[in-house]
Amino acid sequence: MSKIIISEESIFTDLEVSNKEEALRILVDSLLDQGFIHDSFYESLIKREKNFPTGLETYDMGIAIPHTEPQHVKQDSIAVAVLDKPILFQDMVDKNNSINVKVIFLLGLSKSTKHLNILKQIFELIKEEGSLGEISSMSKTHLYSYLEEKLTAE
Repeated sequence: MSKIIISEESIFTDLEVSNKEEALRILVDSLLDQGFIHDSFYESLIKREKNFPTGLETYDMGIAIPHTEPQHVKQDSIAVAVLDKPILFQDMVDKNNSINVKVIFLLGLSKSTKHLNILKQIFELIKEEGSLGEISSMSKTHLYSYLEEKLTAE
């Protein structure tokens, strides 16, 4: 099994964007530039996000965990963005609701079975009140080290 790659090039802090498409484009491009995903990833991701939204309200702030089908992935990888100000994502529980999202965990996974494992680890990171606030105030280098240590999915 190959390890899920988290590279510093795919970690963004204080990212300034005006909407989710722009945020997702930046995250996808970072994975694409490193050869981790196929060109088809972005289009598939946007289509999937419309039908199966990924916004989630937590104690501290909204997060999103967008992903798409495994055939668009070459190498398991994650891109993370902490936004300078929240943007709207549809709620994964009720797509008629919008959530102000501050942190995005973009998953590029080659097997659907890996999603549950990495989701469990992400939820472990954010389950405590205040943990997302802490994550969102980290420097890029600190956030990279933190995620590299905490997200060990195979």
